[in-house]
Amino acid sequence: MRKTSASAIGFALAVSAASAAYAQVDGATLARAVLEARSRGDRALPASAFVQGALPVMIESRAGPLPEGAVRLSSGFGALLATPEQLTALSSARPDLMLSWAPPRRPLVNRATAWVGAGVFRNIAALSGRGVIVGIVDTGFDPAHPDLRDEQGRTRVAWALDLSRPSNGKHEAISAQYGCLGSVAPCAVYAGVDIDEMLATGSSLLPRDVYGHGTHVASLAAGNGLSTEPAKYAGIAPEATFVIARVTRNDGGSIYDPDVVLATRFIFDRASELGMPAVVNLSLGSDFGGHDGSSPLERALAELVPSGESGRAIVVAAGNSAGVYRGVASGYPEPFGIHTEVHVPRSSRARVPVLTPPVGKNQTSATIYIWVASRPGDALRVGVEDGSDELLRPLGPGQSGSVSRSGVTATVINQEQTPGSPVPPGVSGAVIVLDGAWPSGKTFAVSLEGHGTASLWLQSEGDLAPGTSLGALFPRATKEGTIGVPASSPALIAVGATLNRSSWTDRGGTTVQLQSFGAAPPTEDSAAYFSGVGPNTLGQIKPDISAPGAFVIGAMSTLADPSANGQSGMFAGSASCGGSPGCLVVDDHHAVTSGTSMAAPIVAGAIALLFERDPTLSQREVLALMQAGARRSRGNLALPHQLGPGILDLMGTLSILNSDESPLDGVPTSEDSWMIVSSGFARPDPNWTLQGMLELRRELGVIVDGFDPARLTLEVSGGLLAKPLTRVAAGLWRFELAAPGGSGGKSMSVVARFDGQLLLARELPIAVDPWVADGGVRTSGGCTAAPVSGSSLGVGWLALLLFFARRRRRVSS
Repeated sequence: MRKTSASAIGFALAVSAASAAYAQVDGATLARAVLEARSRGDRALPASAFVQGALPVMIESRAGPLPEGAVRLSSGFGALLATPEQLTALSSARPDLMLSWAPPRRPLVNRATAWVGAGVFRNIAALSGRGVIVGIVDTGFDPAHPDLRDEQGRTRVAWALDLSRPSNGKHEAISAQYGCLGSVAPCAVYAGVDIDEMLATGSSLLPRDVYGHGTHVASLAAGNGLSTEPAKYAGIAPEATFVIARVTRNDGGSIYDPDVVLATRFIFDRASELGMPAVVNLSLGSDFGGHDGSSPLERALAELVPSGESGRAIVVAAGNSAGVYRGVASGYPEPFGIHTEVHVPRSSRARVPVLTPPVGKNQTSATIYIWVASRPGDALRVGVEDGSDELLRPLGPGQSGSVSRSGVTATVINQEQTPGSPVPPGVSGAVIVLDGAWPSGKTFAVSLEGHGTASLWLQSEGDLAPGTSLGALFPRATKEGTIGVPASSPALIAVGATLNRSSWTDRGGTTVQLQSFGAAPPTEDSAAYFSGVGPNTLGQIKPDISAPGAFVIGAMSTLADPSANGQSGMFAGSASCGGSPGCLVVDDHHAVTSGTSMAAPIVAGAIALLFERDPTLSQREVLALMQAGARRSRGNLALPHQLGPGILDLMGTLSILNSDESPLDGVPTSEDSWMIVSSGFARPDPNWTLQGMLELRRELGVIVDGFDPARLTLEVSGGLLAKPLTRVAAGLWRFELAAPGGSGGKSMSVVARFDGQLLLARELPIAVDPWVADGGVRTSGGCTAAPVSGSSLGVGWLALLLFFARRRRRVSS
């Protein structure tokens, strides 16, 4: 048999396994095995890359049909479970196939209804979500929870897909479409009648939600609140119909890309059969990827909501990675976080430390994934340092390498875009994987040479995984650019989070009062300090809309009740409420939790209401209605653009829907209108655009529309108006900006006028990276936290960088 290139399968295996019966291979092991094979000149995929058994593979085929046995995910994308031998044969026979992998995505963890005006909206518009599918792709659901059942006790879940259960022998034709009948990774399909029968008999094979995240999310979107009398904690669309997919294959919370797409397709397919519009909620994500919609996950999801298609929408949590931390380590500029940026001038070098905080034992066993994004035309060589020693020399574009030393393996794949590379075609990016065990608290570093601007993101697993540790961190971290993946996709609706409440009463009758929120007072309606911030790497505003997400009360799965599981799990007591056991539980059926995971289903529920009113609306149209009706935060913002265009306000949206009867006329006022630009600074590059929006309001926040467009003008000084003012919806206008080359160190001003009178103004510094923008200096080197031996950077320059870095003002936690 002809041997095939290791890279043909290489970084291709998008692992969806999470149980002993479902064989898996992690990206670090696979990357190392592939590169070892290359160094030996062996073009066959080494057996050491696999755990015994079959592997789940995400496939992209643009030149031909999907291979036999593959499950179709969306147009051009499929998933396949196969043995190593079968994959090798497939790679040989079909070199046109692209295979991809990514670290696991994770769940991103009433008054919320009042904040977004849902109750009044439902009453005035006579809408409740009836006749609309709300799809939940998450950790499962508690089928016995009263908030997810109707007044007769019947389930409101029309269909469910459970990837943690073996096939139940029902609905074989449907099960076969989603790969549920195979012996390697079977899954179960349930109709609503199946769930009711199992509830009646007390079957042990009912769907479950041990983690509790999915049940909570589902209730926020469309729970009916029937577990209390009167209904106290209803969701946004309380009469919608659920289709729910559990995509965690065990109870650990890891979620893999092929399963996300498969589940989303399952929901849309069931909705089509039922003849109902559908909105799918994805309260999950990670920080691994180019943050530009180019990952296979983002592109496959985008295929399921093609532009202009009516009655379909996908809502994604913005991510919880915007928290920046202080006091983590001495000797490095604060704050610390998962994202940073650095500009590397020509013939210079930069060193970006990667801190691994202590984990309470002598050795840390973990995997760290780092994505390094650059711009077209940049030429960055990427390497890894172990303390002050070079672990892997910097490799140029198109190169890959791997080295093992002292129990740690470092792998770099720099813009290698052969089939199977994790870097999609046409994307300027590099991937670094650090895998193994090292002394607790050790510091690594990414070394960058050449020229260009690097945006870096971290994702940690093992001892540094979310929930067990702060994870690996960069010094000089930024909130800006922390929008997660897949929320960064321009084709999906990303949702940021606000602080919903600062107090509640727990199950024992004790009033819990927040003393702080991050490092700030707990001012309600403020931006959640953890809520992912844009722009994406395309310069677009993200999140697309925001909603309450911090300390939101929703349904609690029985299996997630801390009183029944040893005071552990997502609803156990935490430092945020004094650390007392059970302080997040408000009654036997409900609990408090936080995250953009909680904000996303509130927006999904709002879309269900809009789809009920008009099922012909497209995703783009419902987003425009929500953005145009949005309101400003009444609390605090760490960054002006942290919440995107604004906070969901269904009453504002209703005023647009009723504008034929009540025209939105008048003159906008400076006090009530606002301008959003996707970034706090502009790069001196005319091709590096920033998106901007104007929200026009008059007294009392009334939307202003219906005027002659010539009355509204936009003036840009010191910069370029890359795209002119364009009306998107009532009171909502969009534009794009850029700064000319060679303008670093200067600033641009943006002025909006109405009838020639000043309405809004904004000034943006122009700089090569955020640290220069804050400091007002022009870079001539690329050192980030310490000088690199042999570089041209001196101690004086380092001192300047540290000084300006410490001038930054960020809400931190």
